Amino acid sequence: MQQFELRILPQVEDFVTPFKRNSGFERTWWHSRAGYVGSDPFSDKDYIQFLIDETEVGRAEVTDWVLTDTYVGVHSEIAAKQITFFEIHQDNRRKGYGTEFISYLIAHYSELPLAAFSENADEFWAGIGWHHFPRRDGEGQPYIRNLYVSGPAGGDPISS
Repeated sequence: MQQFELRILPQVEDFVTPFKRNSGFERTWWHSRAGYVGSDPFSDKDYIQFLIDETEVGRAEVTDWVLTDTYVGVHSEIAAKQITFFEIHQDNRRKGYGTEFISYLIAHYSELPLAAFSENADEFWAGIGWHHFPRRDGEGQPYIRNLYVSGPAGGDPISS
């Protein structure tokens, strides 16, 4: 039986993420965006590894975020966690590990909904049951990605 583990990695050096370089992950996502350690309370990030039998299979960067009424169906500000980046190692894609990783993230952040702006992954987010919230000012504009949100603890959508 496979052993799954979610591991939160601390950033210990300015401008260096805690992820090791690995050609199976998109380098620019994981090694070019780190800031100062602990200096900016508004840019706190959780760097998260998803391991199977002690082998890194997935990575995520998660931040605090507020869902606002700029989205259809949202009527007030809602505290959330935003998955800024999410990736499964290239050798392990299309094996169900992304869905498993998300279930662990939902359990870890059970007090808040999770949100992700899809970058060519609408099929994935919709396929795991997340809810699409279109922007009130329209979608499909340049640089606007579709927003998908889990319900609290993976439950109903938050648009009630």
